[in-house]
Amino acid sequence: MISRIINIPFKRKSVFLFGPRQVGKSTLIKHLLADMDYLEVDLLKGDILLKYKKNPSLLTAETEFLLKNQDAIFVFIDEIQKCPELLNDVHYLIEKFRGRVFFILTGSSARKLKRVSVNMLAGRAWQFFLFPFTHIELGKRFKLDDVVLRGTLPPVIDESLEDGFRTLTAYVQTYLKEEILDEAIIRNIGAFSRFLDMAADQSGKIVNFSTIARETGVSGKTVAGYYQILEDTLIAIKLEPYLKSARKRLTMHPKYYLFDIGVVNAINGRTSVSSVRGSTIYGMLFEHFVILETYRLIHYAEKPFRVFHWRSSHGAEVDMVVEASDCLWAIEIKSSPIVKSGVLKGLRSFMEDHPNAKPLCVSTCDKPYLAGEIPIIPWRALFRKDYLNLVQEPGRNNFSN
Repeated sequence: MISRIINIPFKRKSVFLFGPRQVGKSTLIKHLLADMDYLEVDLLKGDILLKYKKNPSLLTAETEFLLKNQDAIFVFIDEIQKCPELLNDVHYLIEKFRGRVFFILTGSSARKLKRVSVNMLAGRAWQFFLFPFTHIELGKRFKLDDVVLRGTLPPVIDESLEDGFRTLTAYVQTYLKEEILDEAIIRNIGAFSRFLDMAADQSGKIVNFSTIARETGVSGKTVAGYYQILEDTLIAIKLEPYLKSARKRLTMHPKYYLFDIGVVNAINGRTSVSSVRGSTIYGMLFEHFVILETYRLIHYAEKPFRVFHWRSSHGAEVDMVVEASDCLWAIEIKSSPIVKSGVLKGLRSFMEDHPNAKPLCVSTCDKPYLAGEIPIIPWRALFRKDYLNLVQEPGRNNFSN
């Protein structure tokens, strides 16, 4: 069992917990509720889903029956997006039994909820997100070379490398290429499958919808819609370009990062150590890892930070720009432990337009040093108090397989 960082105040407020499939949402919630009486509604089970689809008001009847004999109860609804009609009853029950009924609503997609404009409870439930394991959660089990090859989805952590990629391949085939297709109501399955392969290949690169459209045989508008599907189903995160510059003409294209490096490698057919270690691909995967860790830890720490990328029309680039209310970090990511000053031209170009920003390079070095005037720090230090200050201690009771 691995302790999770996320803090879910489910005893104070009803909550939504979103996250991709297999990140451990259900396991985590069941551990949190292990010593309590609660009503569980598992909408992944066909008969249960059909029952509530036919008669959503059954939820109210069942909850009110339990409240006759209990002061307060918890109701756990798994994969709420499969039956969004239940949210009207959830809303009613929260209002009628204030402080007596608390809902924990998990989901692997907010797409259906957004698409049908359902009742999202208007602040009556807080939203949280769960991701694959972070390096902090894995602790001594974390090995960088292993993570940049097969990622940190819970099912693969204790498997052999060979079995881990069997699991990842099955995940891609049965979830990404079937459930997302069903979720999105896509008619051109072949085009979306080709797009998904390209999205994995382009993960972490600046995306031009027109270029991908030519490769997949669909319109640029359709490609943009496909990427929106990946965002809505929590399979990709989007980094917008940082555009606050009065001097340089900057790229307007976003970057997308798929949510787990192991999934990226499985789609791209990189299933062995030799396929990444010592190659330029390793540097790309290390950058991917640092950005995913930053994104996950910002959410867990509940910091109001925004993350961007930056590139000028002349090719000057900064991998990650983190904007806080009182600070702007410009961060370059290098997989080599030795970073020379000459490879940090992008940071210097950014500083010309943003002289108050703090430049930083994270690498695989073991001790910090200066490359010219730019600090080079171990990647783990980026998340600690002297920098982004995102480290949270794992919760005592927040466990996941």
